[in-house]
Amino acid sequence: MTDDPPNQNVTSVMVTVTSVQIHLAGNTTTSTTTSSTTTGTATTSTTTDSDSGWINLNLSGPSTFDLLKVLGLEQVLAVGYLAPGQYTQIRMEVSKIQVAISGGSLQDATIPSGDLKFVQPFNVVAGKATVILFDFDAAHSINITGNGKIMFKPVIKLTVTATPGSLEITTPRLDNGEAGIAYTAALNAIGGTAPYKWSITSGTLPNGLTLNATTGVISGTPTAAGNSPFTLKAEDASTPNQKSGTTNFNIKIAPSGTLQITDTSLPDGTNGVAYSDTVQAVGGTVPYAWSISGNSLPLGLTLNQTTGEISGTPTANGNFSFTIRVTDNANPVNSNTQNLTLLVSPDAAD
Repeated sequence: MTDDPPNQNVTSVMVTVTSVQIHLAGNTTTSTTTSSTTTGTATTSTTTDSDSGWINLNLSGPSTFDLLKVLGLEQVLAVGYLAPGQYTQIRMEVSKIQVAISGGSLQDATIPSGDLKFVQPFNVVAGKATVILFDFDAAHSINITGNGKIMFKPVIKLTVTATPGSLEITTPRLDNGEAGIAYTAALNAIGGTAPYKWSITSGTLPNGLTLNATTGVISGTPTAAGNSPFTLKAEDASTPNQKSGTTNFNIKIAPSGTLQITDTSLPDGTNGVAYSDTVQAVGGTVPYAWSISGNSLPLGLTLNQTTGEISGTPTANGNFSFTIRVTDNANPVNSNTQNLTLLVSPDAAD
């Protein structure tokens, strides 16, 4: 966002994006209608977008964010890998808007239409990152009426470029591991000009692991237990001014034979939409038994005590923190816990 809202008492504008889609050129449907007239028959053809032409991008990071906290900044919303070719339209679904006045509680804003459709043809070029920048104009999007009703009519400037101004590592976290157990993790970035070059600028990977500078894959078999904090850097191939991004990571390696939950994060969920993700563990003696040892899962979700699968349909919005515990079948029993957070965002009908 580049513009402040017109009313300076507006202190927060929370926007929930449910999906971002791209439409592939050539995927259209033509319908023909024939009607009788006084001079004979008339045939009318109408061409519309085919549903099969829409490609879903993967939402990156939180799907609900505060516009005023990204004033003058760029935040990655969604990413995807598309085949080279021409694309014709972008569709972004905004399901909910909440506005805070003078630091007060969030109030729902009225949205005339949650389906924002942009007709702007663009090409995806092989070997390059195509960036679509949605620039919200708050000065023209937010309207507070005399009776306090808040209207949100999105005014967005859309820019498409194959040479973005920044490069950002989009991998949020890396899983933990265990000494003696094969480990692999793939890193991702967006922006700049591909291919990327990956490197460690400070700290070190766990002993036994290496970083592929070309693919961004960390792999190998860790040989010792311990915490390994490090800073990862991605550089693009643009000239003469290379773009780069850095992110701090930490990989925890448990001793060999130790029961260890490897997951450090969970994918986000959507209120009213079926959810499923299985927490993984290594080491110890199978079979494992899973339980929640602190706080609770979001309403509507349950934990399979045998498989570690968290599933169901969440029924409440919020950022839920809880502790998951795994025990093994050894004698004496080994156990491990991990603090996890699951964000449940509003659905399109809210």
